[in-house]
Amino acid sequence: MIPELLAELREARVFFAGIDDVDPIYTAASGGSGAGERGAVVDLDRDLLEPAPEAEPVPEVLVLAKTPADLRRIATLHKLLPQAERVVVAVLDTPAAHPAPVPTPTPAHRWRSLTDLRVYRAKNRIWVVDARFSAPTPSGRTVTATARAFAGHRLDVITAPAAAIAGVGAADWRPGDPNATPAEINGPVPERVGAPGSDMVLRTIGRPDPRRAPTTAQADPASAVAQAGEADGTRTDATHAGDVGTRAGAPGPAVWDGDVGPERWEEAGPVEWAGDETPIERPTTQAASWERLGRPGMADSPLADPDVLGEPSMIPPVDERLVNPQGFVTTPSRGMASLAERDGRWSVVLDGKILTSFAESGGVTDADVARLRQIRGVEVDWRHAHSGPLAAVRVLAGLAAAGVPLVAGAVPRWAGALGEGVIELIERCPDLSDELRREEHSIRLRRAALRTHGVAARWEQLGAPAPAPPLTSVLMATRRTDMVSFALDQVARQRGVQLEVVLALHGVPKGHPDVAAAIAAYEGPLTVYEADHQAVFGEVLNEAATRASGSFLLKMDDDDWYGPDFLSDLLLAHSYTGAQVVGTVPEFVYLSSIDVTVHRKQITEQITSFVAGGTILVERSAFQAVGGFRPLRRSVDTQFQEALQAAGGQIYRTHGLGYILRRGPAANHTWQEPIGTFLQRNRRQWRGFRPNALMELDGSLRP
Repeated sequence: MIPELLAELREARVFFAGIDDVDPIYTAASGGSGAGERGAVVDLDRDLLEPAPEAEPVPEVLVLAKTPADLRRIATLHKLLPQAERVVVAVLDTPAAHPAPVPTPTPAHRWRSLTDLRVYRAKNRIWVVDARFSAPTPSGRTVTATARAFAGHRLDVITAPAAAIAGVGAADWRPGDPNATPAEINGPVPERVGAPGSDMVLRTIGRPDPRRAPTTAQADPASAVAQAGEADGTRTDATHAGDVGTRAGAPGPAVWDGDVGPERWEEAGPVEWAGDETPIERPTTQAASWERLGRPGMADSPLADPDVLGEPSMIPPVDERLVNPQGFVTTPSRGMASLAERDGRWSVVLDGKILTSFAESGGVTDADVARLRQIRGVEVDWRHAHSGPLAAVRVLAGLAAAGVPLVAGAVPRWAGALGEGVIELIERCPDLSDELRREEHSIRLRRAALRTHGVAARWEQLGAPAPAPPLTSVLMATRRTDMVSFALDQVARQRGVQLEVVLALHGVPKGHPDVAAAIAAYEGPLTVYEADHQAVFGEVLNEAATRASGSFLLKMDDDDWYGPDFLSDLLLAHSYTGAQVVGTVPEFVYLSSIDVTVHRKQITEQITSFVAGGTILVERSAFQAVGGFRPLRRSVDTQFQEALQAAGGQIYRTHGLGYILRRGPAANHTWQEPIGTFLQRNRRQWRGFRPNALMELDGSLRP
């Protein structure tokens, strides 16, 4: 597909990321007549891309990304791309679960020059967005809109601070953040709209290898790049230096050559910084490769000390918007695979065949994860080589965040940046042949990885202020005096969250002895609302919502069991999906009338059309936008979810191991399904009450 696009876009500036085999791009771009007639070709993973004082428009821009995750790194650098009248974005390896990446032209006033927009699947797994404008328009605008489409059209917001990034690979630290400010490697951070360009600065540094990197290159002031060869020394063909950032007759010396580059990580003195800020410095992947660390004289380098690399903040974060548990398969069709070296890269190997090989940087993409969903788990082989400690930890952190079950022997000291929680879990080596134990392990692992290696978590580790946790208002409506204490106990179990309860007593007086005792025993924030017994269920819930103050509303039922991480798991799923509603389905059901627990067949970790009413977590703004619940006695949950989807909202179904539905006689429930319904399509069933391990239920909360 690349040759076809280059043949069509003969005047295009070409920018690409995530592509290992770069020679065909340079060969096709030259067209046999020299790069000077083609304009710049920029490898955003290896080339030093910096702001230029002026950027003249170009006719066409072609952006090539191997995967949607790679496109999000390009989106972080969108301010460095030139203006053009035609912008083509091609993603070459798109997981099948992604819908068509149709960009949303917002804010609208910035897209008035758009005259044509085409989105098509050129070949299997390849998506192309082709935008034409009546006047030169920032090409980064199309890039960010396309990246946002792949991430579900949610706002591209990363919590404070406003960050500046500088150096090769720095976009790894703010994936998909169009608000990031690119800066020159020596600073300063450009101002924006009359204010400082950033609150924090992160700079990647690492000496270019003079044996492999070119020592000179030409800079094109008409382009949006100042290109100076190979900052991490990965390309071997020096003839490419003439292609990069060069046009016929373009003046200017190299801005960075092999003799004057940053060298702090090799104890060669400090790197100057022209701004008032104090940048946070991190090594490039190449600077911390085994090949580099094994050179003579490197024993005294700080990177040779495992304690220096032993903190999670030393590695780029996981882009949890795309690398997350979505698509997790509860009943895999393939066996255990191993993580081992193949051709210098860590690869997942099953029955001698490579399922996926990871980038030299160690960055895991959504396409990598999609290829691993049907395997039972991955056993880590520490004995085999890989490119370096940083890359190895990045691979494992990404797989763990995606919920890929990992097992390993004792974790070596150099892999300490995984974090204590992740290390403890992968060293447990649970029995992954049992599907329930496998999913429990996956859930624990993804929790630890996302909370240690997610983007927001990483920047907090770097010193950014932690945002205040969101307040969730639990809406609890009940007619049963004997269930109030049980229901409030389920809320009190929730940990790691900020919440309040709005208890709607539906025809029940708060002075009833059982109710009064339960209210007195509850120690958290609690608002009690006495609803008239003639009010319909939907009205009662809406009145409860008006008394809530949280940014999220959670509807809980008074007779179901909730694990201690139920709410925190819903909020975690909201953080990586951006869905307006998050919940689960009744995967585990206790049939009280016959004393049987069933584990039902359900597909989880996906965008869906329905979640159980007693698990609905909704953004308050979305709840208000659709008018809340309909004033009905029954089916309020179904009707609410239908209205939300009709308005363009999304519902996400996360795992079901934190919730057990209690089912008695059908007449006792607003959802009046006969008991036989719950005995069909089961994976397992047990006599008695059988909660899974994640419920953490002791005797006092059992039936």
